[in-house]
Amino acid sequence: MSFIKRAVLYCLRQRFKTIILFLVLTIIAAFILTGIAVRDAAKGATADVRTAVGGKIILDIDMEGHMGGSEQYEWGTAYTYNGDQITQEIVEAIKKVEGVADYNVEEAESYFGAGVNFKYLPAAFDLSYTPYGESSSYTVTLSTEKCRAFQSGKYKLIAGRHITADDKYTCLISKELAEYNKLSVEDKIKMYSLDSDSIAEFKIVGIFDGAEGISGEAYTISDIPANMGYIDYAGWQDIFKDMGDTDFYQQLTIFVEDPLGIQNVYNKISALPEIKGKTLKLSIDTDEYDIVSAPLDSLEKLVNTTIIIISAVSVVILTLLLTIQIRGRKKEIGILLSIGKSKANIILQLFAETFAVTVISFAASIPLSNLTAERAGAFLASRVTTGTANINVRIDAAYLLPLYIIGILLITTAVIASSWTVVRSKPKDILAKMS
Repeated sequence: MSFIKRAVLYCLRQRFKTIILFLVLTIIAAFILTGIAVRDAAKGATADVRTAVGGKIILDIDMEGHMGGSEQYEWGTAYTYNGDQITQEIVEAIKKVEGVADYNVEEAESYFGAGVNFKYLPAAFDLSYTPYGESSSYTVTLSTEKCRAFQSGKYKLIAGRHITADDKYTCLISKELAEYNKLSVEDKIKMYSLDSDSIAEFKIVGIFDGAEGISGEAYTISDIPANMGYIDYAGWQDIFKDMGDTDFYQQLTIFVEDPLGIQNVYNKISALPEIKGKTLKLSIDTDEYDIVSAPLDSLEKLVNTTIIIISAVSVVILTLLLTIQIRGRKKEIGILLSIGKSKANIILQLFAETFAVTVISFAASIPLSNLTAERAGAFLASRVTTGTANINVRIDAAYLLPLYIIGILLITTAVIASSWTVVRSKPKDILAKMS
């Protein structure tokens, strides 16, 4: 009789022991399968973050050592930058670099506007240095969606749409400012600029949430975040077109497709003839990606460690269980040895018995894993990632292959360890103990 047939007959005859082994292996498989699913979900979330957040390269004008003479004005002294500017020619060259996904301009406090037909949230002091009261600052941008505050999640668009590069004389304001003035999307507001001594009308295309609103510690209205907003770059250029050349940018944010390849893209941009030798400086910014991806990397490492621990504990449990069973089978083993069966043949029988139960157990663990995987992923994500990313945990058919590979390694180790008493003992010693 072959060892396979003996293994099948033993499993059918010893139903209680087989059921215990089946339950133990099913639980082990469910834990391992859940771990694999959570680990792959963390990897997928990291990949999504890489695509959504990406890496950034910042191109700035280099003011150090490139400031011209000073001029005295009513409000103080002004210095003129006499270095190179970020022109559209440079932007077009950067857009063609492989690995560059997009770009944006985000120049904070580049426009100061006093409310002509609306009021700002009040502060401790009212500095009415314009005919329309105090001014508040606005960020000039090509795309508010790509601005740092929106990408990091600090600000969230709650009405309307974002400013785009095609807009002209549009703005985004905070929810608090909109409520304070009973303004809504499509309404138009007028602002007076002391710098250009002109009034400009802007259409509200979006309202965002996340500003702090009225602050008791604010001395001026420009210190209140809710009074600050965004305007489009084209409108800003038109407002100041008579005051000098505005067809350039002071800072350019370059978005890279893959943060892991950001150094390569940086090197390519640095080598562009349009940039080389000019008073411009490049810097790499992966802060947002690092902040979001670091917890996901930690989760992945945690799950990998957990899988290793589960596997090690499983080997110990299986070894103990099989050792107890083998000690109760001395008579059977002695008889097999007495009729000429080799130790290898007996160990193969033990392996076949365990493997047969393993195949069924691992298949049965899939429904159990489906119940536990999503909950386990949500629990671990809440403890490790602090809500920085969504982790979609699901059991895939592709996980069965690594599961069975791990299973074969586990039961092979357990069977060899538990059958060590059979391997090291001589046949006559086993037969003597029988008697």
